[in-house]
Amino acid sequence: MKAKKLVVALLAAGIGAAPVAYAASDAERIAQLEQQLKIMQEQIEALKKSTASTKDVAELRDQMAVSVKENVVVGDVPGSFRIPGTESSVRVYGIAELNYVKEFKGDNTANDYSTALPYVPLNGTSGLRNRTGESYLHARTSRIGIEGAMPSPYGQLGVKIEGDFNNNRGGYNGSGLGAPDTAAGWTNGYQFRLRHAYLTGGPWLFGQTWGTFMDIDNTPETVDFNGPNGNTTIRQPMIRYTYTTPQYGNFVAALENSTSYVLDGSGAGTGYPPGVASATVPDLVLRWDRSFTWGGLSFAAVSHELKLNDGAGTIDTSRRGLGLRASGKLNTVGDDFFNWIITGGKGIGRYMNGMEGAGYDTVTNHIVLEKAIGLTLGYQHKFSDTLRANIVWAGLKSSGGEYHDWAATSGIAGGQWGINRKLSQFHINAIWNPVKTVDLGIEYIWGKRETLVGEKGDMSRINFLARYNLN
Repeated sequence: MKAKKLVVALLAAGIGAAPVAYAASDAERIAQLEQQLKIMQEQIEALKKSTASTKDVAELRDQMAVSVKENVVVGDVPGSFRIPGTESSVRVYGIAELNYVKEFKGDNTANDYSTALPYVPLNGTSGLRNRTGESYLHARTSRIGIEGAMPSPYGQLGVKIEGDFNNNRGGYNGSGLGAPDTAAGWTNGYQFRLRHAYLTGGPWLFGQTWGTFMDIDNTPETVDFNGPNGNTTIRQPMIRYTYTTPQYGNFVAALENSTSYVLDGSGAGTGYPPGVASATVPDLVLRWDRSFTWGGLSFAAVSHELKLNDGAGTIDTSRRGLGLRASGKLNTVGDDFFNWIITGGKGIGRYMNGMEGAGYDTVTNHIVLEKAIGLTLGYQHKFSDTLRANIVWAGLKSSGGEYHDWAATSGIAGGQWGINRKLSQFHINAIWNPVKTVDLGIEYIWGKRETLVGEKGDMSRINFLARYNLN
C-alpha cells in the first residue's frame, strides 16, 4: 500500500514537474509517460536499497558494540582496559628514571648511591670514602607495575605487583660478588627487586606494600630516593584491615612481618642472621587517619618483638620495641601546603630512618634498646601548574641509657658503625613538568651527623632527576 501511494505521489510529481506539450501526439505522450515511470521505478528501487542499507548499518553497529564489549573497553581501574572475554581490568604503568649525583663533601658511594646520612665519612678521616667531587649516573630506580581489578560476590577485588631495579646486591656484573656498585663497570645490570605485591578486597589487604606505621601521604617530596631521616620508610608483607567512617575517619589495624634486627656487638656492627634472630609473633600496628578542609591528621602505634634464640641454649632472650607516630598536613596559601611528621620510640630501629634500634649484651644475655625521636618538616610551593618547589628539614636524636653504655663497652660507639647521637638533613628542590608525563628535578642536599663519642661528619651534594611516567 505504501509503495502504491509512493508511486502515485512520484507520478503526480513527475507529471507536474514535466508537463506534456499540447501539440504532442498520443504516441509521444505515452512514450514520455513510460520514460517517467521507468525513472520512478529506478527511484523506488534505490529507495528500497537505501532502506535495506540503513538496516544493515544498524545491525552492523550492534555487532560492533558487542565486539567492542567483548574485546577492548575501559576497565574498572583508572587508565585500565578490560581483558577480552573476562570482567578483569588491567593497567600497566611504570617510570623510566635517570639520576645524576654530584658530591661536594662526604662521598657516600661506598654505602648507597642515595643519601645514607648515618654512614657519612667523619671529618678528619682518611681514605677513599672521604673523597670529594665524585659524580655518577644511574637508572636503577626505574620501575614497572601491573594493577588489576575484577568483580566478585564480595565486592571488587584488586591486585598490584610492582618492582624496580634498585637491588644494590647486584655486585660484580650483577653476580652478587664484590661491592654493590662494581656492576657499573660493565652493563649496569642491576637485579629486579619487589616493591609491592598485594590483594585487596573490601576493607582487607593481603600482601606487601608500604608499612601501616608509615605515613606516605605526608612524607615530603624529595628528589633524593632515600628521603629525609627521622621518619619511617618501610615496605613489608602484612594483613591489614581498614574500617572507614564518613565522620570519624579511617581506623586501621595490621599484622606485619616481624624481623628481629639486633646488633651483635662484635665490633663489626652487623645484625644477627636468621636462625638466631627469631621473632615468634607478627608486628602489630594501629593507625587512625582523617581528612579535614584545612588538611589532615594521622596517628599510629607499633609494637614488635625482638628475639634471639640460637637453639643451643646459649642465646635466648627477647624484648619488645614500641613506637608512636603523629603526622599531618596543613593547607596554606593557594595550592601550597605544610607537612610534619613526629616519630619516637624505643627499640624500633627499622621503623625509623637512621636508627639501629637494639643490641645484644653478651655479658648479661640481654637485649638493650635504643630510644630516639625524629622530626620531619616539609613545605611545598607551587609556582604554576607545571613548576613546584619543596623545602625539607629532618632531624633525629638518640637519647642516652643502656644502649649508649652497651655501644661504648662493645667498642662500636664510633661513627664507622653508623651509630649516632644526632642526625640533621636539609633538602631544597625544584621540579618542573614540561609535559604531563615528564618530571625534571634538581635538589641540593646537606647533612650532618654526630656519633656517640662526639665525632662529626658532613655531606653536601646535588641530585638531578629526569623521569618519564608511563600511566
